[in-house]
Amino acid sequence: MTKAAIKQDSEAAAPNRHTLPSPRRPKVPVYLVTHDDELWPQVGAQIRSGMVPKQVDSIEDLLAAAPSGQPAIVLWDARGAAEQAAVLSHLQLHSGRFAIVVLDEAGGASAWSSALQHRQIVALATLPLEADRLAAALAGAHEELNARIALLGEGGETDGAQPGRAAAGPQIPWVTAASLGGVLIACVGALLYFRHHDAAVKPAPGGASAVQEAKVAPAGADEKAGAEEKVDALIEKAQRAMLERHYIEPSEGSALALYRSALALDPNRGEARQGLQRLAEILVSRVQSALDAKQFDLALQALETARSIDPGDSRLPDLDERIASMRAELAPSEIQAAINAQNFDRAGQLIVEAARERLVSGAKLNQLRDEVRRGRAESDEARLVELIDVRLQQDRLIDPPNDSAVFYFNQARQAGAGTAALQAQYRELTRRLTQAAHGAIDQRRFGDADRFVAELRGVGAAPAALAGLQRDLAAARAQQSEKSNQPRFADLARSRLAQGSLIQPENDNALYYVNQLRASDPQNSELPQISGAVQAQLLDRARAAIDTRQTSQADVLLQMAGGLGRSADLDALNERLRATELAMSGLPLEVSEASLVRLKKLEIDYPVKALARKVEGAVELAYLVTPKGAVANISVVDSNPPGVFDSAAKSAVSRLRYQPFLQGGKAVAVTTKIRVTFRVAD
Repeated sequence: MTKAAIKQDSEAAAPNRHTLPSPRRPKVPVYLVTHDDELWPQVGAQIRSGMVPKQVDSIEDLLAAAPSGQPAIVLWDARGAAEQAAVLSHLQLHSGRFAIVVLDEAGGASAWSSALQHRQIVALATLPLEADRLAAALAGAHEELNARIALLGEGGETDGAQPGRAAAGPQIPWVTAASLGGVLIACVGALLYFRHHDAAVKPAPGGASAVQEAKVAPAGADEKAGAEEKVDALIEKAQRAMLERHYIEPSEGSALALYRSALALDPNRGEARQGLQRLAEILVSRVQSALDAKQFDLALQALETARSIDPGDSRLPDLDERIASMRAELAPSEIQAAINAQNFDRAGQLIVEAARERLVSGAKLNQLRDEVRRGRAESDEARLVELIDVRLQQDRLIDPPNDSAVFYFNQARQAGAGTAALQAQYRELTRRLTQAAHGAIDQRRFGDADRFVAELRGVGAAPAALAGLQRDLAAARAQQSEKSNQPRFADLARSRLAQGSLIQPENDNALYYVNQLRASDPQNSELPQISGAVQAQLLDRARAAIDTRQTSQADVLLQMAGGLGRSADLDALNERLRATELAMSGLPLEVSEASLVRLKKLEIDYPVKALARKVEGAVELAYLVTPKGAVANISVVDSNPPGVFDSAAKSAVSRLRYQPFLQGGKAVAVTTKIRVTFRVAD
């Protein structure tokens, strides 16, 4: 069928009008953006009633043909397309009611993973087209379109405040359709998509301490369930805040604050990560609209908040360049916006630039520097206090040593947090440490009891409480006859191992008695054999848990096995667990650049102006290595001096090629980082 025939048939397929005056939704336009005439009959065969197929040759023709804000399904033949992210952003700004399906070669599928994850596109259909997959993609796009229409309306009105609407609060005329589309995706799409992907909070690594014993017991399960319920409640409040447009204000009840609090409790929670991405989309759209309306304070605040969520957003450089053209007028506001968004490094950089270009008076610069120092100190203190609360919630009192409640409590005190600021945390921490010490004494785990007492002394517990624990510990040691208990512990460990009582019941299992033997007689000649047998069974159970993707259970078992010593099997299973968790999360594996095999060497073109001035520096870049070994999704992690060598470094890295990274015999995409150094030869 020709293009003309399809167009003519679609125009002739108008439905009969009812005589009753009932409202009817117009047919949905389906724009096929392609030069390939062979795609027309394949797409036309899957067009359902209620859809009108239309063909345009390019994205520019689409934007000219589709009115701004129009609801439509867009099938974009993106083979060989450049600046994919920029095109998607342009389409979203043109109409928040576009549901986009990308058509591309199977080999280019990895380039669209970020757009799919961020819900910029509804689906990817690989070429050559398969009828079933194309039909499914169109059905998904139609559902997405209906959801957007339900929130935004049929179109034809300016997004934002509508004339004649009763005032129910301050209206925001510069919120674009893309912003409201972001709200819909965050509050409906993310909820549905991630409903079955909740990640459990991991228990702390280390030996079989009181903390770990509690996680195996039912009480630990209750605490874990309580933490998950708290995360669920935070996400529900954040989604409500998104619907009510409380994006970044108020500071304690905004969607931004609530999503970040949820991630502090569970860094792997999909809904929270997705919600922040949707929020970043809304804020970027807000920046563009606010700049057009000359609402500069709003634009700058939205920009810096979006940057704090996703520093690698490809649209930020263009917005920065637009704002730079107004730097003399906006410099103080831009610095203040960075401070308000807690982007203190950027605020410091902007202050240096403003001083160099003499855009702000010396007195104002000193005031802003003081605000940066004060804000950084307050932010660090608040972050540490929050980390103490989170680790207490997760029952991670002293392990791991550099990521525990005790560690962050000491960090907060060193940072200058006063007694009043830490009073609640101090009371709860000392109470929990005292409980853990008593539990260790009761279970004759004297090594663990000594650790808890030492940590209590370190955080400044009352001398009377410490003295009482020391007396109880000394009495328990005196009651236990090491000579009689040592053989008994070994025999009990063998007996429970033979019975299959590896870690249950509590205080009467093989692992428990091995730990008792280690604590009472670490040089016992039988200990290595018994400990190795228990560790081997723990590793077998962990391996089975990984095979069935029970990653939380596998993590607990591997931590218990790690408490019995290091081994090659343990290290291999930990790596396998990490790879499984990454595969379940849908994120590429991160590897060191040194572990990859380069097929092309790094060739750097030194920027001419920098070379003439003999300016030196370095840029750290993060990027994706595709299954074919190509480089994609390059972003700047750090650069010094800022902005001087970024373009040259990106250009050099984009030309690299690698031997494909194999996982399980299959080439997979991985992420890595590299530092590109620019030095002037002597």
